[in-house]
Amino acid sequence: MIPLLLTWLLAPLLRLVAGRAPDEPQRLLVIQMAKIGDLLCTTPVFREIRRRHPRVHLSVMATAQNAPLLHANPQVDAVVVAEAKAFSGLGGKLRLVRLLRQGRYDTVVCLNAGAAYALAALWAGIPRRLAVQSNFGGASHRLAARLWSAVEPHRGDRLIQETYLALLTRLDVHGGRIDKEVFPASGGQERAQAVLGTGGAPLIGIGVASANRLKALGSEKIVDLARLLLAALPTAQLVLLGSREDAAQAAAIVRAIDETTAGTSPRRAVIDACGAASLAELPALLQRLTLFIGVDSGLTYMADAVGIPLVSVAGPCNMRETRPLGAAVVILQRADLPCAPCAHIFHAPYACRVGTRACVEDLSAAEISRAALALLGRRADGEGS
Repeated sequence: MIPLLLTWLLAPLLRLVAGRAPDEPQRLLVIQMAKIGDLLCTTPVFREIRRRHPRVHLSVMATAQNAPLLHANPQVDAVVVAEAKAFSGLGGKLRLVRLLRQGRYDTVVCLNAGAAYALAALWAGIPRRLAVQSNFGGASHRLAARLWSAVEPHRGDRLIQETYLALLTRLDVHGGRIDKEVFPASGGQERAQAVLGTGGAPLIGIGVASANRLKALGSEKIVDLARLLLAALPTAQLVLLGSREDAAQAAAIVRAIDETTAGTSPRRAVIDACGAASLAELPALLQRLTLFIGVDSGLTYMADAVGIPLVSVAGPCNMRETRPLGAAVVILQRADLPCAPCAHIFHAPYACRVGTRACVEDLSAAEISRAALALLGRRADGEGS
């Protein structure tokens, strides 16, 4: 709190030292340190800045996990890899100041909450400092918001991409699209073919896990869902998707399908692709799918970005502020729970406060299967294949 108060008192002098921003941004930094899904929701920002300011040098500060997705994005000139936890404490804030000064930026667009970014951008002498203001936050957050050149308050009833584009009007960026985009890495198509093969069977992807366990479907429900899908679509192949950390869960799911699906050979019907492709290669793999089923996660937003049909099990998440936007999307969510939604862009709980996870548990595998089959143009009785 002391660095914040000191900065607030010195702000007039620091603004004077920073000087005036150029009319056209020359070196611009977007700060997006959140998770994969949040980064994908930020891609309209890169695209629309580039559309209005084609000559700007556009850098993005992101985590090491997310950086590979940015390296393939043609809108982005440079990636600054950092971790938010490194900016805690006075020493961390000073490191952030040095990092910002090294970039010689005249404009910063911060899409994350946190006083450290407001302090560091001002101390680094960046003349134009724009930020989204969280709809969750205490006194220190409100005080830090006054250090930015301009802020755009986010509301829980507005898509986060709309908030981002409203902020960009300060850069003379008006209008624009809010759809996400992602670009496969070089070699991604070859990797996808190696994992999925060249057969013509329908490929239905299922996200195995979630970084936030509050949202997770759970292995039992995935097994039930797989059984229903394979019964309705006997020629289809299911593709289990996740990270290397999900491999043990995926293997157990395959074994359970083997035990509960009579008369089939699930080791041919199920492709365990957990950890089989890097993050940068995943877009190419997702492009090969006929349909994807997942919870509100980075994989689901990546599937939305590549434009494939998908079923999103929204669980506790506020779909008014972030959701898949594709033409062939079904969002499944309990609308009658007084406790939901409880998960928001700037406030994401990791445990159910009422202890039931009813928003996920009360949605059956049969409901998910019916939504998937409807998207595939098939009736729930499995006719045709």
